[in-house]
Amino acid sequence: MASDDREARAGNEQPLARLLRSHWSARQPQESLRSVAQRLGVVHTTLGRWLDGSRTPSEDQVRALADVLKITGRARDDLLKLAQWSSARGRTAGLLGISDAFTEILNLESQARTVAEWSPLRIPDLLQTAHYARNTSKENAAHGATLKLGRQSVLLENKTIHYRAYLGMPALTSRVGGKSVMAEQIEKLLVASERTTTEVRLVPNDLDWHDGQLGGFVLYEREDEPAVVHIQHLGASTYLTYPEVVAQYRALLAELDALALTPQETRQHLENVLQALIGTNRPQSARHSPRKPRSSQS
Repeated sequence: MASDDREARAGNEQPLARLLRSHWSARQPQESLRSVAQRLGVVHTTLGRWLDGSRTPSEDQVRALADVLKITGRARDDLLKLAQWSSARGRTAGLLGISDAFTEILNLESQARTVAEWSPLRIPDLLQTAHYARNTSKENAAHGATLKLGRQSVLLENKTIHYRAYLGMPALTSRVGGKSVMAEQIEKLLVASERTTTEVRLVPNDLDWHDGQLGGFVLYEREDEPAVVHIQHLGASTYLTYPEVVAQYRALLAELDALALTPQETRQHLENVLQALIGTNRPQSARHSPRKPRSSQS
C-alpha cells in the first residue's frame, strides 16, 4: 500500500519535477548537485529526489532553489505557482495561472514510450535550437527557449523513448532569425538524426493531396494509458483521445512515412540546404559541431 501511495504521489508531482529539471539543465554556471544542495542546506540526495519527482520540495525550498539557479521573471512566477499548486493539491489540472497546455505536454512526455510528430511549417519544439526558439516566441522568448531546451534534454536523452519527426519542406526554407540561425538549426537536425532513438524525415512539397496538409500534430503512445493526439493552436491546444480519431492520426502517420524521404535521403537534403546557407568552404571536421550564429542575415 505504501509503495502504491508513493507511486501515485510521484505521478501527480511529476510536472513540478520536470520543470525543475528543465531549469536544472539550463543552469549557469553548471554547479554540481552537491554544491547546490550545500547552498540550500540540504543533502544532495534530497535535491536529487526533488529533481526525479520522488519527493516534493516545499514552496520555500522551491523559492530558495530558484534563487540559487537565478530563475527570474515569468519563469520564476510559473515555477512558484506550480510549487504552490503541488503543495496544496498534488495535482496538475488547472494550474494557477500556468499554461494548462504546457503542463499537459509535460505529463504526456513523462508517460510516453513513443512520440511521433508532423510539423509541416516549422521546426518542432523538441528539435529547436535556442536561437530558433527565441525567434519563434513573441513574448518571454528566453523563458520559452529555456523550457524547450529543458524538455529536449529530459525526453530525447531518455534511451527508452523513441521520437519520430516528419517535417514539411517549408520548415527548412523559412528564414527564422536569418541565415545563420537557420544554418545552426539545420546542423542540429543532422545531429539529432544520428541518435538511435530519434528519426527525422522530410516530406516533399510536390505531392498530391494528403490529410497532413490540414495541419501539424503530435501523437503520444503510452504504455498503460490511451494514446493522445495533441494539436497546437494560437493561444490554445486540443487533445484527442477517442480511439477512432486517434486511429485516423496513426493512419496519417503511416501515410506520411510512406511519402517521406528515407533517413539517408533526408540527411542528404539537409546537407544540401546547409551548404546553400553557409557555402561549401567550411571544413568537413566543422560539420555538425555547435556553432555560435553570426549576425542574422535576411
